[in-house]
Amino acid sequence: MSAGRIVGLDVARGLAVLGMVAAHVGADGSRGDGEPWPWLVASHGRPSALFAVLAGVTISLMLAHAGGRDDARALRFTRARVATRAGLLVLIGLVLAEMHTGVDIILVNLGLMMLLALPLLRLPSWALLGLAGLAFALGRVVVEAVRPEGWWEAAPIVGRLWSLHYPALAWIGYVLLGIVIGRLALRAGRTQALLAGLGVMAAAGAALVRIVAGDGPVTGLVAHSYTPVEMTHNAGVAMAVIGASCWIAPRARTLLSPLEAVGSMALSAYVLQVLIIWIVGPEMVFEPSNVALLVLEAVLLATAWAWRRGGLGQGPLERILTSASNAAGDRAVRGVPAPRDPEEVTA
Repeated sequence: MSAGRIVGLDVARGLAVLGMVAAHVGADGSRGDGEPWPWLVASHGRPSALFAVLAGVTISLMLAHAGGRDDARALRFTRARVATRAGLLVLIGLVLAEMHTGVDIILVNLGLMMLLALPLLRLPSWALLGLAGLAFALGRVVVEAVRPEGWWEAAPIVGRLWSLHYPALAWIGYVLLGIVIGRLALRAGRTQALLAGLGVMAAAGAALVRIVAGDGPVTGLVAHSYTPVEMTHNAGVAMAVIGASCWIAPRARTLLSPLEAVGSMALSAYVLQVLIIWIVGPEMVFEPSNVALLVLEAVLLATAWAWRRGGLGQGPLERILTSASNAAGDRAVRGVPAPRDPEEVTA
């Protein structure tokens, strides 16, 4: 096992990417004429929330490797790197959105969430958890209060703060939760068990509240409804997946190597699936098929695995992000050589 990377995080990223692919092209019975696979309902909302939580984990690991949040130079270096990555994610997301594939592109929103988190990196974990809780509890209210009528879609970047999918003003809670998780000893079995246990409790507790109270503006569990219950449930699922992945991955690395490979180049894999949908046509999204889903996910797994087996290193887009963000970090600390990050992944 690599001494630098946390293999379980790559596995969790791989699950997030494949889960989003399932949400985009899988026939889960809620849309399309394909044979329904009811379990695919779980792919709506949860994998994208996991992706956002993992963005926060990555930010935290980047800062820790640079020297920690108490080091002003490390903060400046890391903020420059994260801001550069966020800007590139926004740019890539805008290009993908112009392809009109029918996929709700998360990258622009994710870039905004990362930028919103930058001023908060020095806060203690309890404060970050408090702000995350506020985002979960009040995010939908805030988004609906500030969302303009009619013209918000014409603001391709700022409008993502209150967009109908992945509104950054609410979803910032996932990134802040991820920053706290990234401060933990993720290689320790006790930490992994704690994350998995608390995550299961949070997810199950939110589902129980929904069962008891029924659907409502606060208690609804419908994907992308952004109620406190839905966001708490998604956060719990993300914690459980991260904890379980960090425990299982080192023990079953050979079996999970294709999934790990996808997660190690999550941005490239995400963009590749959008390009394939663009080439085939938007009917992959609007007329979903589980055959198409299996083929697309097999292509992503095989491509990423072959890339890693071929010794090609980082994915192509990850390499661009790393090079650009390292250069920005170097400039931010007046040209002092930057420490290299062992967790070189897309946020």
